[in-house]
Amino acid sequence: MKEFTKTVAVLLAIVFASSCMKNGKTETENNNVPCKRIVSTAPSITETLYELGLGENVAGVTENCLYPEAAKSKPKIGKAFNINVEAVAALKPDTVFVLSAYGELAGKLQSVGIKTVVVEQSAVRGFVDSIATFAQTCGIEEKGKAFRKKFTPYLDGSTVRNSGKRIMILVGRDYESVSVKDAYIVGKDGFLNEIIMLSGAENVYQGDMPYPKIQIEGIIALNPDIVIDVITASDLTPEKLEFLKKSWSEININAVKDGKVFIKTEDFWSLPGPRFIKIIEEIRKIVE
Repeated sequence: MKEFTKTVAVLLAIVFASSCMKNGKTETENNNVPCKRIVSTAPSITETLYELGLGENVAGVTENCLYPEAAKSKPKIGKAFNINVEAVAALKPDTVFVLSAYGELAGKLQSVGIKTVVVEQSAVRGFVDSIATFAQTCGIEEKGKAFRKKFTPYLDGSTVRNSGKRIMILVGRDYESVSVKDAYIVGKDGFLNEIIMLSGAENVYQGDMPYPKIQIEGIIALNPDIVIDVITASDLTPEKLEFLKKSWSEININAVKDGKVFIKTEDFWSLPGPRFIKIIEEIRKIVE
């Protein structure tokens, strides 16, 4: 009788433990939970996954995914816009997240039976909305809601005080020229243009092109109050940076006269990811 009682007790303990494990397992322990092996195909996707606490579940990233630091050691699947489908398949992912701009890639991955989820992150509000897609796909809805709330104060345009300052943001130019040449500035791109408005400033360019190319004459004609020159080149030495700063010195515009030309080298200035709020905060300080 004692042996029977002991056996029943052991069985009940096993059942109870199994029940607790089923109900209490973390997302990385439960075999039924999705997104155990995720492949990211873009830097903004990688950042979002880590911010949502899914970093340990990331099985592969692109060579361009350099933030956060932990992402650098993940297996690589090629460069952004040049993803190696075979490398992705070799990682045996259960979920691959792809930007909407990579439509062709999504089709290739789906054609070989890989679960592919497309997200839109090319615009500020599109990025915020994409958080819900990550959360729903990976079964972390509450985390997703909490993360989205972080951006709410920055998206309410009604609270933004218009500074009246006209900003020009450069996202590329001839970095070997002694003067500002072949510059691409932010137009109606959906990302930095929206950030300018959310910062309480005005984009100096009011045309329809997303990234118009202009020369010095065009810069002088637009005459911005503030210039933000975004340079994310990997070989940017202190000497090179000083050379690029000096190239603005002789241009006859308000920004140069008032000492309002800023060189930005941080990578988040060119990535529509979670750190876009840093851009808003920096521009707000500039226009104060």
